[in-house]
Amino acid sequence: MKITSQRNFNILGVLFAFIFAVRVFMGLSTNSLSIVELLSWGTLSYLSFAAGYLYPQFKEKDERSELIKQKGMHYSMFFVLVFFIATLLGNQFNIFGLELIEMIQIVIALTIITIFTSWIIMAKKY
Repeated sequence: MKITSQRNFNILGVLFAFIFAVRVFMGLSTNSLSIVELLSWGTLSYLSFAAGYLYPQFKEKDERSELIKQKGMHYSMFFVLVFFIATLLGNQFNIFGLELIEMIQIVIALTIITIFTSWIIMAKKY
């Protein structure tokens, strides 16, 4: 399936936001709220809305879109390294009470959010 319009990304974003809201409601009503799972659904929703915003800029494969992607990835790499260092230190000194798979899920979600946020910032700047 190929998503070829900004509207399709926004529809997916609304769908994921609805799933996120239902999971929050169900987690609160059953007293079993999982922050890691909510972060994953929230990340998918954010990714869809951000991709919808960036679609008009990125569908043109020109120098501007390549510059946005390159600079955005450069800044994201710095923050991802900070996330990994914080995760390793938190695990080493038992600061986090999470399992390894949960910490990996959190780092992946933060990485996705960071990359798309940096692309949005670069798209507004250039």
